[in-house]
Amino acid sequence: MASAWVLIFVFAAFFPQGDCALKLATYFGDHMVLQRAPQQAVLWGTADTEGDTITAKVTGQGSQGTTVTAKVSQGKWKLELPAQTGKGPFTVDVSSSDGHVMLHDVLFGDVWLCSGQSNMYFSFSRVINATAELHHALQFPDIRFTRAKLVESATPQDTMAFDIPWTGPNSSYIGSSSAVCWLFAEYLHDKLKYPIGLVESSWGGTPLEAWSPPQVFTACAQHNKRARHGNGVLYNAMIHPLLSTTLYGALWYQGEANTGRAEQYGCQISNMVKQWRTQFHQKSLQQTSNSFPFGYVQLAGNFHDSLVGAFPGERWAQTANYGYNPNPAMPKTFMAVAMDLPDYNSPYGTIHPRYKQDVAQRLVLGALNVAYGQKDVVFQGPFPSAFMEGQHTLDIQYDHGHAKLTVNNNNGFEVCCSVSNMTHCDDRHDAWVAAPITKHQTSLVTLNTSGCGTRHVVGVRYEWRTSPCDFKQCSLYDSASGLPAPPYISHDLEPNQGPEIIG
Repeated sequence: MASAWVLIFVFAAFFPQGDCALKLATYFGDHMVLQRAPQQAVLWGTADTEGDTITAKVTGQGSQGTTVTAKVSQGKWKLELPAQTGKGPFTVDVSSSDGHVMLHDVLFGDVWLCSGQSNMYFSFSRVINATAELHHALQFPDIRFTRAKLVESATPQDTMAFDIPWTGPNSSYIGSSSAVCWLFAEYLHDKLKYPIGLVESSWGGTPLEAWSPPQVFTACAQHNKRARHGNGVLYNAMIHPLLSTTLYGALWYQGEANTGRAEQYGCQISNMVKQWRTQFHQKSLQQTSNSFPFGYVQLAGNFHDSLVGAFPGERWAQTANYGYNPNPAMPKTFMAVAMDLPDYNSPYGTIHPRYKQDVAQRLVLGALNVAYGQKDVVFQGPFPSAFMEGQHTLDIQYDHGHAKLTVNNNNGFEVCCSVSNMTHCDDRHDAWVAAPITKHQTSLVTLNTSGCGTRHVVGVRYEWRTSPCDFKQCSLYDSASGLPAPPYISHDLEPNQGPEIIG
């Protein structure tokens, strides 16, 4: 079967639309996945005859065969296909006086955009247990993917190139696909039982600024003093041409290139999500939701040492300084905590851990709850909800007393000690000291704060290290789901409003 797929793809790559003046955008191809109902998939392209009528219809078992039309304006056209509930395969037929174009073997399902830097680009062939994983992936013909070619542009582009055409899990391309993106779709498909389309657009070593439209820099002007050269060059070339796509959601794995600039990142990530949602919604004729679900991966551990480093601040900034998702600055978002998934022996460098299966599984839990409304699915670990200070002790309650904690060890917590009785920890003058767990109950841990001596306890932080623990050996986990408590910091012993309240 794999060889047959390859022959079809090679033919499609060289002869996608013939030589007619009517053309579909380069995004479209045989074997693709279009967004299923209730949304309508948007088609767009170019034609030579101004004012001409473009006619399109979806044919195949289960299709209504309804014809839709659009007019050519300034050489471009865009239309909405009828909403499809069946998966297909279908044929999409587009015609005008300029010619006739057909898409074959088209499925309808949920379309997810996967973007970011090298850990999103990290190929499937490099994961732990890759041989077995690649063989298993061939059992999912309803998952299809395409990958954008690496291109920069100083100005917004309407067209783009793809170095992997729309394809299923054939042996020629599957190893090159994004591991996180593919595994997410695989685990999600097991739950949804309908097609998943993946649009991969990522580039290793790239900062958030490169993926951001200009509105982000306007909104975060107070933080832009040290923004790197190349603002927007990947948004222009690798996101802007996709804006007319009807998407269901997006995944993001990025942040390593922005470490050391956490204050900027906290503002920029929330505004980038907002602007992506706005732009996709407007360009897709409102078919992509202006609050489409956005999932991302919090930075994993890196070097095998005990240094604080820049990663903890960056992890906090990834949440827009709330520590959890969804939050008021980033509604309808979900996060996979990965600080407990270091890979110190990765042949691709410790910055590239191979445990993408765990990352994808955690993302899917968030997607099921936040994106698909399955509110009974637990998708985030325990989060502090109250602090109670005693004589050389600090009690921390989790999830308003509803947490069921597993405590692996007594390490991971530190308290901020201040000579003054102020309520706010000042990192410039105050000191962080270890505060080991001395006892714990179902939803509460007690810390020993005697390390402060006669100084006052004014803050607390948890797993605030670049690599806070070995593989799945951080201190606190949820007993039922096995999910880790996320990294945490408070400079005033007032808990952030937790995810249980935000919902």
